[in-house]
Amino acid sequence: MNLLMEKYTHQPNFKANSIKIRFGTHDNIGSGPISLPTVELHTTGTWFAFNAPNDWTESKLTDAMTGTAYAIQSFIPLFVRCDRTDIHVMPQVKAVHTEKPTFFIYDSYPGGIGLSEKLYKQWDELLEKAAEHVANCYCDVGCPVCIGAQESSESNVKEEVISLLRALTDGGS
Repeated sequence: MNLLMEKYTHQPNFKANSIKIRFGTHDNIGSGPISLPTVELHTTGTWFAFNAPNDWTESKLTDAMTGTAYAIQSFIPLFVRCDRTDIHVMPQVKAVHTEKPTFFIYDSYPGGIGLSEKLYKQWDELLEKAAEHVANCYCDVGCPVCIGAQESSESNVKEEVISLLRALTDGGS
């Protein structure tokens, strides 16, 4: 677990296209690519780095970390009394700072407003509550209530998220 103040830079990984639609008739009158600028935010954050489970593929780890990040973000407002959009959780399978799978939590405001600093000492409890929530959800393979909408349909992402959260709460740092 670490605390940092750093510039956050995000470059979207996708090619965006626009569609021009005529008012009234909704006719498609053209389309083309959109060039999105890099988003920079100087803010504060904390991170939790861990060793990847030995037998997991990068794809499996990515799916599990995405679901885990969603579950973590759902509980942050209960820990620091903020709006869900005041703070963000970003999973990275191999972070530049740590060379390990890492969850970053950062404030959504320039300069930070101290939310991630409050979470710095609460990682263990936050991970435990997220694990408990996902495990107790009534769905079978994951839903928007526990791990969010998932793209992967090849495996049971909910089980992977539960497995990852249990490993993290049992001393995975």
